Order: sequence, then structure tokens, then C-alpha cells
Amino acid sequence: MGRPTVARALLVALITALAVLPASAFGAKPIEQFHDHFTESFSDEICGIPVDVKLVVTDNFFLYADGSFKDTSSFRATFTNPVNGKSVFISSAGLISGPAPIVDEEAGTITFLTSFKGLPEKIQTANGRVLLRDAGFVTFADTFDLETNEFISSEIIVNKGPHPDLDSDFTLFCEVITKALT
Repeated sequence: MGRPTVARALLVALITALAVLPASAFGAKPIEQFHDHFTESFSDEICGIPVDVKLVVTDNFFLYADGSFKDTSSFRATFTNPVNGKSVFISSAGLISGPAPIVDEEAGTITFLTSFKGLPEKIQTANGRVLLRDAGFVTFADTFDLETNEFISSEIIVNKGPHPDLDSDFTLFCEVITKALT
């Protein structure tokens, strides 16, 4: 499973867990809000390149009584190659939303419609030159097995705006990261 598929699968798993909680877990309120803001530094690897990472994330997640959700978030990550000092910035800001999951008991599936509006991905060099930018609106239909929660399929059902990384099946991501950091 590729990086974007794993990220979407994790998001869907979180939404699933929140959506199946009984209404009493959220009290009488029709809306529950989760807010988080954090800064983190760590070492990792991106596209096979060791990097030092500085990450700043702000997230506001709303779950509604009807099972729909809205998540406004932003992040900025700085990836620095410790060998040569070259850096790239990856940022994202926008709205992620979706209706209640669609359960097809006959087929044994659950499908999540997840819409991304805004700037899902911008990669730029330390001097500000934009290397890759996906922006606009896109909706995915991600289907999972209802009993095992195993991922079955993902389909893009709406794609408006420039999404070169998405259109390349996310192959451009490592191409631009590798060129910038090596």
C-alpha cells in the first residue's frame, strides 16, 4: 500500500472508530469537536533518504450526529538531509469532509466518501521554489470489508483542479523529493 493510500486508510479508520461509537459517548450534543496543535521534531526517512523532520500540525475535527464529519487542518513539515543540509518543505491546508459511511450489508462492505478541498500537498525548496502542488477539490470512495475492515478499493469520483501528484498515482512525490534532497 502506498503512502497516500495508507494515510487515507488511517483517516478512514479513525472516522470509522468515531462513527461507530454510541451517541451516548458524545453526550447530548449533536456535534463533537476535537482540536489538536503540536510541534514535533524527529529523524526519519522519506523516499529512501534519511532526514531530520520538523513538523507543525493544527487540526480541528467535527463529528456530527448523522455520522458526517468535517476536518479543517494544516501542517508544515521541513525535511532536511543531515548529510548535505538540503531541505524541502511539505505543507497542506484545507477541509476534509464526508457524509456518513455507506453500508452495503448485502455486499458486506462499507464505503467512505472523503472530499479534500484546498491544498492537499505543496512541496517547495528551502528558497521557496515550488516543486509540486496539488490544489482544488477531489473526492475518493474508499471501500472496506464490513467484517474484517480490510481495504478493498479506492476510486476517485471527483477531481477538479491541478492534482499532478494524484494524477501520476503519487509517483511524482518521490521524484521531486529525491532531486531536491540529493
